[in-house]
Amino acid sequence: MMAYSRGSKTRLHFLTGAIALASLVIVFVFSSSIGSFTRGIVANVVAPRAKADEYSALSKNALIARLSDADADLKRIRYQALLYSLLADENASLRDSAGAVATPYGVTARVIARPPRTNYDTLLIDVGKSGGINENDVAIYQGVVLGRISAVDSSSATVTLFSSSGVSHDVILGDPRAVAVAKGLGGGAFEVSVPQGVKVALGDSVRFPATESLVAGVVQSISAEVRDVSQTIRFTIPFSFSELDFIRIIPTR
Repeated sequence: MMAYSRGSKTRLHFLTGAIALASLVIVFVFSSSIGSFTRGIVANVVAPRAKADEYSALSKNALIARLSDADADLKRIRYQALLYSLLADENASLRDSAGAVATPYGVTARVIARPPRTNYDTLLIDVGKSGGINENDVAIYQGVVLGRISAVDSSSATVTLFSSSGVSHDVILGDPRAVAVAKGLGGGAFEVSVPQGVKVALGDSVRFPATESLVAGVVQSISAEVRDVSQTIRFTIPFSFSELDFIRIIPTR
């Protein structure tokens, strides 16, 4: 009876040790897979729940505002991509046919103040005469003409935008192309009148005549009475002032 008991205990100890050893091997071999599986569960269950909790904490108006901002950003990105493609093709054709030269590189300047911190439709930049900036030099941003240098000292300058109220400048628009005087309305908006025989559509680009590779704005509205011989076009720059971090200054002399 004693011999049987000792044999049973020996087999029991052996079996227990074997199970423990097998467990260690399994954990060692499959630990990386188990970790990946666990992380997958966390990523697919916990993360979406955290995102949902973030949105659930927002009010309906806040969600609508977020959606509106995202939609506006998407439209702006799509527009800029389309505008760039159209301008690149058209500008190449214009330069070939007219022998025009490309817009010079100019001087890059950082915008240190913009509306509403500055007088309406003016910008303050961190480059002045010491950097080669002079009065009447043209300021542009992403191929869109903004305005001219109206005041300059050794290390800074003021850009008065063409959209400033009371400021007028020539533009080219429509088909056949017409040269007209655009008046600034403030806030990046303009108004111009052209004959009704000139075809203009919403979304058309309005160009700056000094070099037709520069855009003055994009048509937003068209109004005309049947009895009128002219139509009133309103156009705006295709971005907000808050986007103006760095601009380019093109010398005029």
